[in-house]
Amino acid sequence: MPDRADTSLISALSRARSVILDAAVSAEQRRLIGPAVAEIDRVIASVRPAASATFQLTPVEETAPPDELEVEALRREVERLRVLARQDRGLLDVILNHSPHGMLVSDADGKIILQNRASERVWAGSATADTVEQWGQYRAFHPDGRPYASSDWAMNRCLSSRAVITAEEVHFQRFDGTHGMLLGSCAPIVSGDGELVGALSIFADITEFKQLEAKLRVSEAWLATTLKSIGDAVIATNSAGRIEFMNPMAEALTGWSISEARGLPLGDVYRTLDERTREELDSPVTKVLRSGTLVGLAESTQLVRKNGTELAVDERGAPIRNDEGELIGVVLVFRDVTEKRREDQRRQFISEASRKLALSGLDFEATLGNVACLAAPHVADGAIVDILESDGSVVRLSAIHLESAQGDVIDALRRRYPSEPDVPYAVHGVLRTGESILWPDIQDSDSGTWTELGPGERRVELSAAVRPDDRDLNYLALLRELGVRSAMIVPLRARGRTRGAITLVSAQPGRRYNLDDLTLAEELSSFAALALDNAQLYREAQQVNRAKDEFLATLSHELRTPLTAILGWTRMLRQGSLKPETQARALEAIERNGALQAQLVEDLLDASRIITGKLRLEVTALDLPPVVHAAIDAVRHGADAKGIEISVSLDPSAGPISGDPTRLQQVVWNLLSNAIKFTPKGGRVSVQLVRIGGAARLEVRDNGQGIAQEFLPYVFDRFRQADSTSTRPHSGLGLGLAIARHLVELHGGVVRAESAGEGRGAIFTVEMPIAVGASALRKLDNAAALLDSEPTLQGLHILVVDDEPDARELVGAVLERKGATVTTAATVTDALATIERIKPDVILSDLGMPGEDGYSLIRRLRARSPERGGRIPAAALTAYASAQDRTRALLAGFQSHVPKPIEASELAAVIANLAGRTG
Repeated sequence: MPDRADTSLISALSRARSVILDAAVSAEQRRLIGPAVAEIDRVIASVRPAASATFQLTPVEETAPPDELEVEALRREVERLRVLARQDRGLLDVILNHSPHGMLVSDADGKIILQNRASERVWAGSATADTVEQWGQYRAFHPDGRPYASSDWAMNRCLSSRAVITAEEVHFQRFDGTHGMLLGSCAPIVSGDGELVGALSIFADITEFKQLEAKLRVSEAWLATTLKSIGDAVIATNSAGRIEFMNPMAEALTGWSISEARGLPLGDVYRTLDERTREELDSPVTKVLRSGTLVGLAESTQLVRKNGTELAVDERGAPIRNDEGELIGVVLVFRDVTEKRREDQRRQFISEASRKLALSGLDFEATLGNVACLAAPHVADGAIVDILESDGSVVRLSAIHLESAQGDVIDALRRRYPSEPDVPYAVHGVLRTGESILWPDIQDSDSGTWTELGPGERRVELSAAVRPDDRDLNYLALLRELGVRSAMIVPLRARGRTRGAITLVSAQPGRRYNLDDLTLAEELSSFAALALDNAQLYREAQQVNRAKDEFLATLSHELRTPLTAILGWTRMLRQGSLKPETQARALEAIERNGALQAQLVEDLLDASRIITGKLRLEVTALDLPPVVHAAIDAVRHGADAKGIEISVSLDPSAGPISGDPTRLQQVVWNLLSNAIKFTPKGGRVSVQLVRIGGAARLEVRDNGQGIAQEFLPYVFDRFRQADSTSTRPHSGLGLGLAIARHLVELHGGVVRAESAGEGRGAIFTVEMPIAVGASALRKLDNAAALLDSEPTLQGLHILVVDDEPDARELVGAVLERKGATVTTAATVTDALATIERIKPDVILSDLGMPGEDGYSLIRRLRARSPERGGRIPAAALTAYASAQDRTRALLAGFQSHVPKPIEASELAAVIANLAGRTG
């Protein structure tokens, strides 16, 4: 008969094996149960041959008693089978007792009928139980700490329900009192006819594994906390370059969440460009996967974020290897260095800007060019520099960089929006207000509504003062149409004045201006404005010097011309060789050129009086028509000589006004003379006087040469002429219109010039206020009296120190005429001795003297006590007239600096002020 126990054991083991394999879902669980499954296989293999042989013995029908041979053969076969069974039992015993996993076998009543040595090692002793209830003696605990009842054990649950229990973790207490963790599975043992004959439990002590797992969780928690808290961004990829991990900083910098990025190729999430060339770069991960080595920091790398904006980053990559040294992934570490790189670039840029602007010196055009070149490409793709001239006109210079298309942007802006100072939008708004404009994202800006610049940055909008109508919006629409992405306009301000503006535009998708860029642009503009201001002042000084030289040349010519005629005719008259009719022409020429010479001198004197503020008015109430008629009569001869018709229309109601009739006639005469001079033969000049509200308006119009537009702003400047060459067709010093403007302004009026251009005539208009009563006359009289008043030096004792006898005598004579007592000294020693003796009220000293100079005198004087004259007021009287000379004199101890040549009234005013006199 077959051994029923062997058959049941094989059936139970086979089922347990299947159940255990099906339940092991994770790689770790399969690793743990692998040895146990192998042991089961060996047991089944050792038991199955004997069982099979037994089952093959088929009982023979006892039809007849067996003979002795058959009995012997049967006996030998049974013995052979018993030997095989003993061998199989021995093999099974070896397998059970040498398995690393614990095994317990119970019968259907829960009695433990088999356990291996590993089971005893796990429990630190031998387990015994005869019934299910006795399993309660073994201590185990639920996750919530409750102790196990006997029915909670997997063996008992398996017996009661025939359920297969797999991979169950149990906190248990060993027989020696120590605690641990079990990972066990249990399967019922069922006979071939379906009868429950017992249960098999296989388990492993996973205490050490659980401890390692706990340590790993702590380590992972530490790592996760560290990666979250560090300032660097971290991305980890597998060996295929696909993202496995991102810390929060990496999510923030890239704009991708780990849930979105996990499994994606790194290049989809982490895309970088070269800041200078705009070419796409290989990531450090790609380089590490290719080389297997650490990749260091990269320079000028721009990270393109998910929303298309860019960040400057420093990055590095390192390989991740397993215990065998195989490359299994890469860790990428990067950080946002936008601020650092911007600050480095700012310092470098400002340093370079300062150097280049310094190299420009005082060359205005070179400075303008350097400003534009500095702006592009460091700050912008294109720049427009608008310079505000002193006369209010605007000069525009453009700089184009990189792409020709960007040059088209600049050209289109210049054509569509020329420099018109009166328009209210964009550049001209900045020129008027002196405040910057920033358009961060023109492509996203619609109808003046601007997008946020970014976290923590303020919203930027145009103020109503800059955008009073739709022209700004049209300007922005043009920028969008031309592909400009971002723009800003900053003023060029120096010494409290707005000298111009810089417009900076960017056409690159990744370059969007923010407040930091605006700050950098404003820093550039401050350096540039100062350099431009210096260059412009230098240019203006050159223009003044040039005008002075031209004036002196013109003056020499204008004075010599009438003198030549006067001297030539005079010599011929002295010789007595002229005929009577020729003598008459000679005398007429002498008289005419003498009058011209007198007029030149008078103009020069008037210009001098205007400059020094000493032009006096004889103010009275008057009507303008007689004044105009007198001026017309004075120029009638010149007009008739050229065949010029003068038409006159005078409104008697245009008056009266308060003014000086002589000076007002001079104004009209200058305007008429100018019109006749520049009107060709047979031309027309009209004079019209009308009343407009509370003012009288005089208009002198001609159809002559006209005025060029570029010269029109300077037509009333002293010594300025549209043509100052030696071939000019008209004579004169260029003073008449300047004198006329000043005289009109002294009367409280205004004068302006208009012309449609050369060859199209000119219109000069004078507007004067109508007199409102005697109070206005008294005010003008008082003003004239103030101009005449001069301080008195009566009773003052003045010491004059100068090594030049003529200079001492001249200054002494001037001061004595003003009522002062004068003592002179030729050297510093004489001066100090004189001071000890007479204690003057004021000291006037030259600076440049042989031996000891004026600086030595004032230092030695100031070193004295007040009783010895150390506090006597002193003025430096010198030919050293620069600003540096004045500063040096004041720092040395002089209270005033009076440049030579001496103006008597100015010198008297300085001395009176030093002496505390008010006049």
